[in-house]
Amino acid sequence: VLEAGAGTGMIFVPALKNGADIYGIDQSELMLGRLKEKLNKDEISRVLLQDIRRFRLDRKFKLVISPFRVFQHLLTIEDQLSALNCIYDHLEDGGKFIFDLFCPATERLRAEVTDNLEFESEYEPGKIVKRYYSVKSDYINQVQNVTFKYVWDDVEGERTSEYEFPMRYYFRFEVENLVARTKFKLENIFGDFKRCTLSNNSKEFIIVCRK
Repeated sequence: VLEAGAGTGMIFVPALKNGADIYGIDQSELMLGRLKEKLNKDEISRVLLQDIRRFRLDRKFKLVISPFRVFQHLLTIEDQLSALNCIYDHLEDGGKFIFDLFCPATERLRAEVTDNLEFESEYEPGKIVKRYYSVKSDYINQVQNVTFKYVWDDVEGERTSEYEFPMRYYFRFEVENLVARTKFKLENIFGDFKRCTLSNNSKEFIIVCRK
């Protein structure tokens, strides 16, 4: 298995511990650094700093996954096709590529969110960290601009930092046409991780492509 967008290892680490012959790539050196801290020395070679749009590995895989909406960080059609074609080239014949996107419900796209408290927890005894998120939609470019604001207790008092990033959203037939522009065969689009049929109540696109 290859996880394209392994991040800090939320999927990678338990998969490896449960016997998967899994490898991972990510373009974030910082996130891979945290992932490597969780691995044994002989396992570190399984993760590589590479870009999903143009990676090159010396092996092929039966399965490639890109969980946690990795594909929504690819903003242009050129980047999306480059990633799909690169993944196709790294699959064995009959291999599958599975990735997920959120299903763009119109009410969620219309609703602008400002400083919504997402979680609050202790990161050290007696010290609290809070994360707020804000979302603003750009309809023409099919992008949701997301801001995470962290507020935490420090020795000098309360500190704040913010991180902004765009997330591209996709519609059903757009996904079908995107896959059709590659050599992939679109096997299915499920409505959730339990493989339920896609419906007007679905909150997820789970896309299964086969080489």
